[in-house]
Amino acid sequence: MGEINAGQAIVNALRAEGVSHVFGMPGGHVLPLYDAIHRTPGISSFLVRHEHHAAAMAAAYAQLTGRPAVVLATAGPGVTNTLTAVAEAYVGALPMIVLGGRGATATAHRGASQEVATDQVFAPVTKWSVRVDRADLLTDVLRQGFARARGGRPGPVLIDIPRDLLTLDVPDKPYLPVGPPARLAADQPAVDAAAAALAAARSPLLVAGGGVASSGAFDELRALAERLSAPVLTSLAGRGSLPDDHPLAAGGLGAHRNPVAKRLLGEADVVLGLGTRFEEMETNWQPTALPSPDATYIQVDIDPAELGRAIPAHIPVNGDIKRVLEQLLTALPEDTHADPGRTERLLQDITALDAAVDRMALDDRAPIHPARVIRTARSVFPRDTVLGVDVGALAQHIGGAFPFFRVYRPRSVITPSSFYGMGFAAAALPAARLVHPRRPALCFVGDGSFQMVMNIVPMAAQYRLAVTWCVLNDDALGSIRDLQEHTYGNRIQDTEFPFQPDFARLAEACGAYGERVDDPAAVPDALKRALAENAAGRPAVLDFAVARTRLAQTKEHYFTTYPQDE
Repeated sequence: MGEINAGQAIVNALRAEGVSHVFGMPGGHVLPLYDAIHRTPGISSFLVRHEHHAAAMAAAYAQLTGRPAVVLATAGPGVTNTLTAVAEAYVGALPMIVLGGRGATATAHRGASQEVATDQVFAPVTKWSVRVDRADLLTDVLRQGFARARGGRPGPVLIDIPRDLLTLDVPDKPYLPVGPPARLAADQPAVDAAAAALAAARSPLLVAGGGVASSGAFDELRALAERLSAPVLTSLAGRGSLPDDHPLAAGGLGAHRNPVAKRLLGEADVVLGLGTRFEEMETNWQPTALPSPDATYIQVDIDPAELGRAIPAHIPVNGDIKRVLEQLLTALPEDTHADPGRTERLLQDITALDAAVDRMALDDRAPIHPARVIRTARSVFPRDTVLGVDVGALAQHIGGAFPFFRVYRPRSVITPSSFYGMGFAAAALPAARLVHPRRPALCFVGDGSFQMVMNIVPMAAQYRLAVTWCVLNDDALGSIRDLQEHTYGNRIQDTEFPFQPDFARLAEACGAYGERVDDPAAVPDALKRALAENAAGRPAVLDFAVARTRLAQTKEHYFTTYPQDE
């Protein structure tokens, strides 16, 4: 058996695992890995301008493919700069491998430059955070890292590598890739109990979360919904699991719900939650945003620790979502048939809802109604557009809500988890054009969030990752300003921006197309120009001056939780 440089051995192992994209920024501690990437066909590195964006793009890659990507960061601040986006991946159950540099083993515990215990820093927000102190163990640890990142509830893994190990030679032994995990079936008694409850239900309701996307259970979800005539609600992470133009697609939860979705959840006598948690940032755990106390709640999740964690489950089912849905379809009694009348009523309700949204979008007053931007973007951009949804009362509660911008394909949404990091989706968006080079990608993002990550624009321009950021600019940290207005007697402190950068000129300076839009009548043509620039390989930033409009579900989301100032 011959020998090979340790850095090259790691890169060879990454290729064996199917990794083609590495996101990061070079530093002295990890240059042997960059050198190996330079010499290895089939794997490319992408230079970000801040390490947070590397982890955000890797997380988006996982959302869009179900497969882990790799983050490469140098020691100390290089690795710790990724922490917020790694935490997003952890909370959002997104597989990721972070290769972090560290000081040499010979200088450990001596206060060496950039020396911090990053394995300990990352332990709470990773499935596994490990320091490797022997070069001959690096690829073995990497294999374990891929197994843990992909297996069970997916998530990120940090491998902390002292710089001197990467320059050593190690045995050039064969690497056996982990590959995708096995699909775990649920215990049959639990499946039978769930099937019996669904078969007896008068008003069953399905709620699809990010676990459906992670499992790839799209066909099975559709089959069960149609078998039961059960409307389907989705969490933000579950958007697209059922096409938004399917007759049983009905909307979202909590802050992303609509009047139809609210009514369906309240009326349901059996609710089947699939890889969803009714988490706090989506529902605030308010009674009207959760299954009725009289309903039977069936919760299916790959992670047993999630069963009943947020709200109690009457029938907990532990297993892979796709496999469990296959079991349910088999276990349902043969006389379980669809009720066409229920589907017809839902169609009427959604038609009326669409008409109401269209009326909002026709508002021609300035500042621009956010719905006008979002609804027009849906008509301008093609059906297969990848949607990025950043946080906030405008970008998320309107841009991420059905039916404002319909999503027609699975794994076509980049969204933050309940960790709710501002700027996450905006920073992650360019990954969409790496995964789907021929599909447009667009992100709704607030002005506060965009300012946190706007140095992602030159990176997108450099690699011709032609995406469009729609900045919904209301000159404020809108959601937090709302709370000051409502709860603190309109005492506004540090939630408005008296000064803003010129986002359009900033975009142009970064090699992208930029345009400021103040006139509601100019919205369609601005979006068409951005799409044309994207087609030519140039990213675009559209800065829309929008009104501080709030939908009913946003007011319910916040104002039932936070008391009003007297």
